Amino acid sequence: MIRTAHDLLLALDTATRRTTVAVADGGTVRRSVQAAREDGALLDHVDLVLREEQVTVADLRGIVVGIGPGSFTGLRIGLATAKTLAYACSIPLAGVPTVEALALALAAGEAETITIVLPAGARDHYLSRVRVEPAAGTARLSEPIRLVPPGGAAAAIAAGDRVVAVDVDDGLGTEAAALGERALGGLAAALLRLGAARLASGMDDDPATLVPQYIALPRGLTDVKEMAWSPDLR
Repeated sequence: MIRTAHDLLLALDTATRRTTVAVADGGTVRRSVQAAREDGALLDHVDLVLREEQVTVADLRGIVVGIGPGSFTGLRIGLATAKTLAYACSIPLAGVPTVEALALALAAGEAETITIVLPAGARDHYLSRVRVEPAAGTARLSEPIRLVPPGGAAAAIAAGDRVVAVDVDDGLGTEAAALGERALGGLAAALLRLGAARLASGMDDDPATLVPQYIALPRGLTDVKEMAWSPDLR
């Protein structure tokens, strides 16, 4: 029997090398799947978690999607899927920076700043500093996302920050890599928590204008002071 789930949320993230799909009901993650991005189609994972919960897309109260930064191809697939479902079924959509969810997944105790390092294209890296307030359940970028060349992540990290390496090494050490694995493991729950808060406060996104946080250095450029995604869709 199909049950009605008025607080049902679907979360998707394809910014990392793993596809993350999860369903939460009333703030509790009910089903989740995380697989290598090439291991099956995203819609197959969506279908799986919804069938396991005996619900349909029409039962969803909202859709939460990770907007990166991260894989160019992955982000296009994830956002296209989430935006199409939201638009076709008139479901509220919330875009959440993947790095904020990764940081919240590690939060415990005192407020802190967490530095997330992710791949950017074939060789460069994204460096994101996120301020996490565990008690409030919030995570916010404390400065614009930086793009650093190979070997530049370690030099760009602020003293005292916890460093989290997701899908990268770049000399950041085994502790940073272990934290990256922990963050990926908690990504679904954190993404749903942040997305639910956005939707509850009326901060849903327009599927027509929601864009990923994706920045890449043009060929031949080895360093840059500041770059940002342009919302101009031309």
